[in-house]
Amino acid sequence: MPERAGQNLGGVHAVHRGKRGRAASAGGPQVSASRRRPLVMRGRPRFSCQVLVLGGLIPALAPLCQAQPPAPAAPADRVIEQSGVYEVRGELLPVIKAIIGGREVVLYDRGGLLLTPDELQRQLAGEPAPRIGVSLRRLLAQAAPTDLIQVVVYLSRQPAAPIARQVKAARLPAVHDLSAQIHDIVRKTMPAGSFSPTEEEELEPLPLSFEDRVAQHALSEERDQVLSEMRAEIWHRLQAAVADDQRRIEEAIQALGGRVRVNIPSVNAVGAELAVGRLQELAENPLVYLIDFDTPGAPELDNHKHSLGLVTGFWAAGLDGGVHDAGVLDTGVQQSHPAFAGKRFFSSAGTTDPDVNSHGTGICGILCSENATYTGMAFGVDAVIVAQASGTESVSMNGANSMLGWPESPENINYSFGNGRANDVDYKSFDAFFDAFIDTFDIMFSKSTGNGGYGTTTITHPAPAYNLMASANMDDFNTVTRSDDSIRDSSSRGPTLGGRKKPDITAPGHNSMTTNRTGGFSDLTGTSAASPHTGGGVILLTDMGLPNPTAAKAVLLNSALTYDDNGTQTPGDDGPIPGSRWNKTYGWGYLDLGKAYFNGLDVFVGVVDDTPEDADFKLYKGTMFDNEKATLAWKRHVAYSGATAPPQSAWEDLSDLDLTCWRESDNTPLAASESHIDNVEQIAVAADEQVVLKVEAFGFFDPNVDIEEFALATEENFLAAAGPAFAFGFDNPASVPPNQVFVLSVQVGNVGDVDAHNVQVTLGGIAVVAGANPQALGTIAEEGFATATWTVQAPPAPGLVVITANLASNSYGESFSAAGQSNMQVGQLTADFDGDGDVDLADFTLFQLCFGGSENPPAGTCPPGVDADLDGDGDVDLDDFLEFQLQFTGSL
Repeated sequence: MPERAGQNLGGVHAVHRGKRGRAASAGGPQVSASRRRPLVMRGRPRFSCQVLVLGGLIPALAPLCQAQPPAPAAPADRVIEQSGVYEVRGELLPVIKAIIGGREVVLYDRGGLLLTPDELQRQLAGEPAPRIGVSLRRLLAQAAPTDLIQVVVYLSRQPAAPIARQVKAARLPAVHDLSAQIHDIVRKTMPAGSFSPTEEEELEPLPLSFEDRVAQHALSEERDQVLSEMRAEIWHRLQAAVADDQRRIEEAIQALGGRVRVNIPSVNAVGAELAVGRLQELAENPLVYLIDFDTPGAPELDNHKHSLGLVTGFWAAGLDGGVHDAGVLDTGVQQSHPAFAGKRFFSSAGTTDPDVNSHGTGICGILCSENATYTGMAFGVDAVIVAQASGTESVSMNGANSMLGWPESPENINYSFGNGRANDVDYKSFDAFFDAFIDTFDIMFSKSTGNGGYGTTTITHPAPAYNLMASANMDDFNTVTRSDDSIRDSSSRGPTLGGRKKPDITAPGHNSMTTNRTGGFSDLTGTSAASPHTGGGVILLTDMGLPNPTAAKAVLLNSALTYDDNGTQTPGDDGPIPGSRWNKTYGWGYLDLGKAYFNGLDVFVGVVDDTPEDADFKLYKGTMFDNEKATLAWKRHVAYSGATAPPQSAWEDLSDLDLTCWRESDNTPLAASESHIDNVEQIAVAADEQVVLKVEAFGFFDPNVDIEEFALATEENFLAAAGPAFAFGFDNPASVPPNQVFVLSVQVGNVGDVDAHNVQVTLGGIAVVAGANPQALGTIAEEGFATATWTVQAPPAPGLVVITANLASNSYGESFSAAGQSNMQVGQLTADFDGDGDVDLADFTLFQLCFGGSENPPAGTCPPGVDADLDGDGDVDLDDFLEFQLQFTGSL
């Protein structure tokens, strides 16, 4: 009986393809191939369908979609989300997100027409873009032409983003390397294993050893220096890039009888004052993109270190802010206060606090007071950068910009001011300033949500900004326990006007004992006091080694204790609830710095491409216990337009990323968070599970956004996963007579790092007599195997037969494919010189003895009876060697 060939699973030749068809391959001795097909829930062609009635969305679109190239194994048509609206030029457009005919579709309802993003942009391009902002237009209707008004003038050219990208490309690799080293040091204080929420509460971290603390401090200092230099370089290059624009617009405003009050280079804008009757003339200047009202701003007014878990978490491990720096954009700070004796100050607002309520000094105390009783969140910070916020929007923007010119730069800037209730527009130019600042300089803003009380959208600008962290005000009743805490009734409620999820988080704010301008301590109350608690958390996580503010945001939201207001105004029925739920009163939950410390290193920073060349999704695997959460966060990019005018909407479309959770063992979807209008997604599980988390791009990004960076906060011991991958072992004879009927098996091994599901194999290249084809193999566990078996018949004519196996798998909402092949000779194996039924190394040894080279007869060492002239041309040369390779099967 002949030996059988092809059992070895090694030597897989892999080709992975994305939507653009680019391939990367790695060779091997076995001619096999593995590649990923176009994916089930992504990679769709751009959609261009319109219908008039939302209720008829799916059936109306289906005929049009059939004309598009079909996607393989498309999921059932479904509308993913019909809630929320998207603001475009002051219009609030209902947004529909759906899978139609296997393609990802986003549609905007504008006046009864459902428009794709491309169609909406074309429609807007044909309309004159309003250069007077919505809030300003409303004011002008009630003003006389001679009235003076303060405005912010945003210019068309926005060079911040390309400058920041260029500088960051050179600097951030060093930041990430240093962050990883800090991460490894701090990880030593963490217990090994995976723990339930109840077990986590009993764990206490080990303090860093003296040697590790010294090393961590040195690495943090080096990273802080790199970040400060990076931000300074961006700032100086940006100032130079906009200098000519700023000069020309100032001349134009002066020519209209107005004056420029402040320059705002970070978003290429100026704060100006001029007569109402001259505004339209200014708006027609080609330098101008948008003019908006310069809204006035107003301040939004001992046990916390225990109730927030600082004493047994960050502080116990020696993490207190360290070499990092805090920013206070407020009324000023009384720098002579004894609680700040160890701090360096850099201030464009003087050295005192003129506010009778000590607002700025109190904010600074909550952030970094060194008093033993009234200790700040990040009391060990090296420096405090102070700037003036009292006044209008342009004063605050100018103050933020002034923080960039010092030798140190802050990791977080606290802004506890409100610039008007955010019920006028969903997202205004002032909100966009904060998003641009965070995106450009990698500096987080902690923001108070306001003290507007119960209602819908009582939050204040700029709380609707996507990238900052907006904090509601928790009353902790001055107790260490958290179970009795509830919202302060004056705390503002969300969501935004368009339904986006703000506030982000709730922190203690009522009666926060903190520093005052007379050198003592007094209560600071309101969301003003809540915000720096959150900002302190950002600084502590940076000290822990997190590489950027988005990662800190993801960790703080994931570790927050979920709270619910029960849909009522009174706090008596409020309280913590299991799992994940955003609430208009509490946001994603109640700040918990103890859990944030324990899971502070359990965060992944990655990128996804919408097209994709590599992939438009990333997978992560690990253990989640009942009600544990995972949180995805990313940034919105503003005025990402280089030297050209920004798009019609002024700001780029928000990239749409989704977070889904799957049971690894059987591919069951457990949870999904798929908003189109938010840049935070969060899921929770309802039982103990081994899960696969998937971060996926939905549809297409804004044309100016190539890839999207994200941060995913998880529980402990998660790992990044590449997905299922496959190797093949063919069990077939090396040679058979013509028309021979025999049994052929293909063993499939999952050599990837997660279980594979819905696996099926299709045999090709030979006639199948019996056995399903394709043949279902079901689930193949990681490092597991499954075997498909058929009865087949050899062809009637002698020759080489190439048998193929094509595999398809649908796992975690994605399609994966692979291919392998094996050669079989029908008729005699002419290279089987020793007659044992296979062509192996023994035959190769005989071939070598006969090799003579081109146009030479067989070598004299060729054994009698061995005919190595396989192509019959009278010599034994390279052509014969190639024929030998084709017949080579190996010895089993």
